[in-house]
Amino acid sequence: MSESRRRVLVVDDTPANRQVLVEHLDLAGIDALTAEDGESALALLRRESPDLILLDVMMPNVNGFEVCRRLKDNPATRDIPVIFMTSLTDTAHKIMGFEVGGVDYVTKPFQHDELLARVTTHLSLRALQRALQQANSDLERRVAERTSELAQLNEELLATNRAYARFVPTEMLGLLGRDRAADVALGDHVPIEMTVLFSDMRGFAALTERMTPGEAFAFINAYLGRLSPIVRRHGGFIDKYIGDAIMALFPGKADDAVAAAVAMQHAVRRFSEERRSVGLPSIGMGIGIHTGSVMLGTIGEAERMEATVISDTVNQASRLEGLAVRYGVAIVVSERTMAALHARDGHGCRFLDRVQLKGKREPVSVFEVFDGDPPETIDRKQKTRDLFEQALSDYYARRFAEANLGIARVLVQSPADKAAHVYQQRIAHLMANGAPADWTGVEVVTEK
Repeated sequence: MSESRRRVLVVDDTPANRQVLVEHLDLAGIDALTAEDGESALALLRRESPDLILLDVMMPNVNGFEVCRRLKDNPATRDIPVIFMTSLTDTAHKIMGFEVGGVDYVTKPFQHDELLARVTTHLSLRALQRALQQANSDLERRVAERTSELAQLNEELLATNRAYARFVPTEMLGLLGRDRAADVALGDHVPIEMTVLFSDMRGFAALTERMTPGEAFAFINAYLGRLSPIVRRHGGFIDKYIGDAIMALFPGKADDAVAAAVAMQHAVRRFSEERRSVGLPSIGMGIGIHTGSVMLGTIGEAERMEATVISDTVNQASRLEGLAVRYGVAIVVSERTMAALHARDGHGCRFLDRVQLKGKREPVSVFEVFDGDPPETIDRKQKTRDLFEQALSDYYARRFAEANLGIARVLVQSPADKAAHVYQQRIAHLMANGAPADWTGVEVVTEK
């Protein structure tokens, strides 16, 4: 219905009154509906929705005040404005008319021009009210749509952040003082003391040379998938994967890194046992751990950068991992890390050697942590630890005969101890050829 032909319901029990009102409304361009009493009006309003109601008060059965109360109790008719038309002129009835929900009160006999003016005013107000309701409804719909869009964008952002976290550890962002990967700038850096762990699978190239690319990726991901959660559980995070190798950082206690290394060895042994049970080759892993100051930051260029650590600490951890192969042990730890342990006595460990690592001028002591070895190996190393370390003390003191006897006693109890075999060969060479005058016993490591 256009605004020029709006509809008004006329409710009056006097037919002449209804007729006069209909004619005046029609001349004003307003369509009219009629009802002869309150019950008829209520019945008509179940199927019609006029813009305004002209409601007589004094009617049989249901008076106008009661009709208005019912209209205001019904959500479908609550907003339709009601103008009372009545011969009741006392103030009490006027007040009652407004209390039950009327918007205006016109006493009979009324002036038709005045009534039409009031009707037109309230129709305009009703139109404005509807326009406002529609605007509010549209606004609520747009807000709901926008809220839904923002919720979707937020979920996408969370998914993106979770994806970023798989490439840029959130722990590293935190250490850089950043909340989001997008906030990281090239060259951001911070010095920090931490423990670096390097792990490397033994014989990876030989294991994968007969695999298809798909099989190789499935194998390495199964391997890394068992080790990476261990790093996180012990307070560390993965800096990078280098093929099958893992470089992990532990910003907390050095004990965390050593505990993670032990747990990683247990996990690899279980994985190896599973492989052997289905006829596949067993696997092993070496780990090197060093504690020191590192520079954590971003390297690369504006379009391609990564967060990492730069330090001699990293190089030493990598070289210590290489020593694990030389001595046939699982975990090699620097003296700096051993000194940083809060619970050193709680670990199965032994002094391993004095070495001069590649690129270093000063020799360092290195230790073996054997808590991750098989139980029978742990037992043998614990029983022979004192003999082994005394033999090494004699070795460095040039008491080669005593050192040789001590190593022999170790090998009697632990024939597979490769570190003992290494010293047996060194001692044999020195006893056969003599030690140079400047001999210190420090082993120079040139690899890695």
